[in-house]
Amino acid sequence: MTQVNDNKPCRLELNNSGSWKVIGRFDAADEEHTGMVMDAAESLIKVLNNGAPPKRCASLRVSMDDGLGQVLLYWTAERGLWFDARAGEPA
Repeated sequence: MTQVNDNKPCRLELNNSGSWKVIGRFDAADEEHTGMVMDAAESLIKVLNNGAPPKRCASLRVSMDDGLGQVLLYWTAERGLWFDARAGEPA
């Protein structure tokens, strides 16, 4: 019997100085866990920014954890929400 792999391995990345850094990996197929990861990341960045102007705030992205690393989502303090990397619309 063939087993189907439904995993969607992703990386959570941070940019605070011009280059993206991986801060964690998760399985986006687990919607509940994905929501917790994204909410926690957004909260952490807001707390670290401590009310400074949004332009000085680090940004986040979620990309596939594979050879291509396609970017799926972005978050910036200026927008204040996660948005689809391709469509540019709220996620």
